Amino acid sequence: METEPVKVEVAEAKEVVEDPAAALERKREEAKRALEGPAWTEKRERSEQAEERGAEKATLESEKAKIVKEKEKLELDWVALDDQRKIINQALAPILAREQTAETEEARLELEEVKAAAPQAKQGVEHERWTAQDNRRKAEQEKWGLQEKLFKLEQAIEVNTQKYRALLDQEEAIQTKLNTLSVIQ
Repeated sequence: METEPVKVEVAEAKEVVEDPAAALERKREEAKRALEGPAWTEKRERSEQAEERGAEKATLESEKAKIVKEKEKLELDWVALDDQRKIINQALAPILAREQTAETEEARLELEEVKAAAPQAKQGVEHERWTAQDNRRKAEQEKWGLQEKLFKLEQAIEVNTQKYRALLDQEEAIQTKLNTLSVIQ
């Protein structure tokens, strides 16, 4: 039986060129470990890790403080928007009452107009009905303007609510990390 020669491909060895500064730092770390010995190396590494955790904790506390300030701003914005909303609703109440009164008067006059037999009486009732219609239209226009403002306020409140809830999520994530760091220490 004849065997075929096996072809082996040899990959070219690519030399990785290390940055001189990185090489020096790597060699220093090796020297440090060799000179310290295992016990001192472990102590040093624990100390370095504690410092890193302390720095991370300080960073997280700073981020949390920023979030608290952002939340406070959103809370104050909500108070201002809610005050404006209450003012608009107070202004809107009498307008809605005026509109309802005008609609009721208009409906009453329409019935009266149908019942009126004399042309002059019909004309008089028709003029009264037109006045009631004008009053209703004016009330509706005022109402629409205020309702538009109210709609914009509601949108702003909703946007702020979404931002606030996102901040709550961020704050909770940061607090979880802080709790984890406290347990490790």
